[in-house]
Amino acid sequence: MEAESDAENIEADLALGELIDQHENTDWGKVPGISAAEAGAWTARLIEARETVQEGL
Repeated sequence: MEAESDAENIEADLALGELIDQHENTDWGKVPGISAAEAGAWTARLIEARETVQEGL
């Protein structure tokens, strides 16, 4: 069971890393209705989520 959990955490870590990269590379100025501050807050939450996942690795 632990190996499965580790595999899921690794998969989540990789997925979150990819999402964070895409999020940071998005030109939020071209996205209607999303402020830079809001996008920054989302990125911060994603980074926190990834750190939480990494604690479980």
